[in-house]
Amino acid sequence: MKGVLFFLLLFLVVPARAGEYFIEAETFKGWRIVEGPLAKSASGLKMLGGNPGAPEAVATVPVKDAGRYHVWVRYLSRADRRAPFRLDLSAAGRVIGGEVFDESHDSSTPKDELGWKSFAVDLPEGDVTLKLVRHPSKDGAPSMRLIDCVLLTMDPAAKPNHLHYGAQTYVRVTLGEGYDKPAYIHIFADHYRAPWYAHWSLGKDGAVAATSVKKESMLVSGQATPWCNITPTIYQDSGAMLYFTSRHGYTDTAPHLKATIEFATSPEESAVVRRYEIDNAPGSMGIYVPPNLETEENRTLLKRDIDLAIGIGEKADRHPWPQHGRKAVKFPLLVTAPMEPYGIGGPDRRVRERELKTLDYFGFNGPHTHIRGAWFYKDRSYCSPDLDKIRTEFRKAAATFKEKGKNAADILFCELMDEPTGQPLELAATLPSYTEAFRAWLRGKGLSPADLLVTDWEKVNIILPERRDEFPALYYYSQLFRTRALADFMAVQGKIAKEAYGADFPVLANLSDGAIYGANFCLQGVNYFEMLDSDDQNAIWGEDWANGASSYQCAMFNVDLMRAAARERGQKIAHHLIAHSRRKPWDVKLKGTGGVARGVKILNNFCYGPLWGSHEGGPWFRSHLWQAQPDTWTAYAALSREIGAVEDLLLPAMPAPAEVALLYGSSSDVWSAGESSAHGFERMHTWMALTHAQVPVDVLEERQIERGMLDGYKVCYLAGPNLTRAAAIRLKEWVRAGGALFLSAGAASRDEFNRPMDILEEVLPAVRGEPSETQVFRSSGRYLDTLRPTDTVRWGGGQAEVLCVKQSLSAKAGAEISATFQDGTPAMVSGGRVTVCGFLPALSYIKTALDCRKEAEKAGHPLTERSYNPWEFPPALRELIVRPAASVRCPVECSHALVDAVFMPGERGVVVPLSNYTLEPIPELTLGIVSPEKVKAVESAVHGKLSFHQGERVEVKMPLGNNDFLMLWFE
Repeated sequence: MKGVLFFLLLFLVVPARAGEYFIEAETFKGWRIVEGPLAKSASGLKMLGGNPGAPEAVATVPVKDAGRYHVWVRYLSRADRRAPFRLDLSAAGRVIGGEVFDESHDSSTPKDELGWKSFAVDLPEGDVTLKLVRHPSKDGAPSMRLIDCVLLTMDPAAKPNHLHYGAQTYVRVTLGEGYDKPAYIHIFADHYRAPWYAHWSLGKDGAVAATSVKKESMLVSGQATPWCNITPTIYQDSGAMLYFTSRHGYTDTAPHLKATIEFATSPEESAVVRRYEIDNAPGSMGIYVPPNLETEENRTLLKRDIDLAIGIGEKADRHPWPQHGRKAVKFPLLVTAPMEPYGIGGPDRRVRERELKTLDYFGFNGPHTHIRGAWFYKDRSYCSPDLDKIRTEFRKAAATFKEKGKNAADILFCELMDEPTGQPLELAATLPSYTEAFRAWLRGKGLSPADLLVTDWEKVNIILPERRDEFPALYYYSQLFRTRALADFMAVQGKIAKEAYGADFPVLANLSDGAIYGANFCLQGVNYFEMLDSDDQNAIWGEDWANGASSYQCAMFNVDLMRAAARERGQKIAHHLIAHSRRKPWDVKLKGTGGVARGVKILNNFCYGPLWGSHEGGPWFRSHLWQAQPDTWTAYAALSREIGAVEDLLLPAMPAPAEVALLYGSSSDVWSAGESSAHGFERMHTWMALTHAQVPVDVLEERQIERGMLDGYKVCYLAGPNLTRAAAIRLKEWVRAGGALFLSAGAASRDEFNRPMDILEEVLPAVRGEPSETQVFRSSGRYLDTLRPTDTVRWGGGQAEVLCVKQSLSAKAGAEISATFQDGTPAMVSGGRVTVCGFLPALSYIKTALDCRKEAEKAGHPLTERSYNPWEFPPALRELIVRPAASVRCPVECSHALVDAVFMPGERGVVVPLSNYTLEPIPELTLGIVSPEKVKAVESAVHGKLSFHQGERVEVKMPLGNNDFLMLWFE
């Protein structure tokens, strides 16, 4: 909708007042026009780009008043690189002034934002030529010169603002009857991007950028504000969502909003474009205001909350909703649908009633009560919680909670913070509180200075990466302590919260899925295993954005990491199901099904809307909130009803213990953070290959191995160069006792302090050379297709690429060479139930699939519109990876690979969530399921009762769309 973003800048020069000329840079002739994200803050959403292109750009201004002018230029100044240019002014063929811009960064201009700079010049009457010329950069670094506009003004005190020279938006409010004391109009503006918010208050004297007006500017019934120019808070690229409330004071909101609200393009009656008679209770109204109201196309975008609620509601009333399954009652299915955005109070009751009616179609349940945290600490340190502020905040919130008649026993959870991370080592190393807490933590672990490879406790400090080789033990523990400091700070809040409310409930923070982006806990300083290795933590919450992941299925790996970290203490797992931001319905159902299959017990769908209540999706007419995407509604309602159909079995169940383990070496994360993510992605996609073959796998962290938790497993996979010495010793003992071990290139060759380690070499079937890093990879998983193969591995029936790491192998006597490099030397050696690789097979597995996906996108394959995920994986390579687990008896046998099938037994039966990563409906899926009891009935959440045969396994044939839940009910 081009009209939405169109300002009437049709002429070269926009005269504003005498002695003033405003020139849009894009009207200069010679350079190219730049639009899009770079120009989102530019006047008219366009800029002039000076590189590459012609050497200069020229414009002419007809100056009527000769005299001294201040020439202001608005341009983009980057903090990290220069793009200098010169502006010269000339008349009658003679240069009369000029200035070079952007030779240095103006510290008064925020980083990477547009700013103004000026010089003075005497101009004659008549045509004046303005010429922009590229100027050599001192550092020689080429960069785009981006100029927004030029202002010529004779006012030496002028503070230029580009918004003054485009289309303007005015509002006038007349207070209605029924106000028993003076009031004013408060506007909270949500801008959809940074700077996100603004407060404006309207009274008798006009508008002020503040939370209230002066007492003498208050209105009484029947009085009106003057015309107020609200253009500064209506962003040119996005407009703004404005929330109007009538107030007697900032914290004293009137119960009704009764007023006439008028919008105009200039401060006069003839320019009024919309007039609304408002009588709302509670006293608020939300309205979207487009960037300007100059065209009828734009004016149709001016929508109140009630307009949007009714419009969506009427579509929902006509929608063909799914009928299979049933609404969940026990399983907490939440949805992000704020009805009281930003604490401004609820909408008019008619808006709320319509929105709740629409929302009810989707089958979410509630209301569920949750409370917020009190994230206060001193001196920038998690190790210095501000106990007084925390207690005061929780006590105040608890008192208000009880005054409203709420019951603390109904609190579902306390969310302390959204996406916290461990604090950077660079900060922690400067804070005495960190040093003190770090030393106390190490002492509590029974460690001595000698264990930490230093002579005394005074030398025990937080260590930065540049000194890690000098103090390797301290660096290792420093990285882990980032999580411990965060977790202990959260625990302090949790304890005080429970005391204030007088109840016990899950306390958590929503953790970013950063473990997916870089396949490394240390990149965000949040290690789930360290966090949950404490009785002070009773829950963990995550989210499945999986932005930049090779596949959204990697989000399920993240859930499995949480399940692994919670295994010893049974902490509750909760998750945000990310359903907006252009997620496909097929993918969202896969993520939702896979999450609850791995132990998620609270699922929150994020983010529904409503369109008027959140900036998450952008303006309503182009929003990616899924309330605005009717093509997604059926899928999301179906998922809710499917979970409801199986909640009696699903809610108490967890995945059955596996016989295959994936060893997670946190020490590898410590030493590879910022270096290369290859080993982390090898670990992640080994999990994926096993899952594609329906091989159940449990993640075990190296410290869990130290505690003997590998006992009982038959197979263990290990990727990553570092492993604690204690875990390596236990792993060696496990192998000698008959365990099957699979090592990728370089695995377990160094200890937690990054020292060479040969503990496992005795039980390996090959002598390993020093690993060679052929390529460093520091991006997210989606870009694994950019890896360059340096060799090829071949075996009977298949081949794979050598990516990032290669290691020479020399087979020991009696060992079998399972695969070779191009030169015929061993690439994989097996013997004595141990398999050693000289390459990273799972990287090749995912890269092959990503390569196929890319080709499919070029060809316009329809499955690329159905899902973000790749779907063509190499079967021979999957079989090679899975081969060590071939003797494991899987509880679910499946006729099709890439169907995620998780076995979840319980007292009353078994539930098997099914997620179809083939991306195409399967007309007949054959399943063989182990059952510990005699089965009386088999049901599908989608298809209802199914026929079955029970012998050694329960055999079922069924169609599978993109997901389902299979229920086996015991007699």
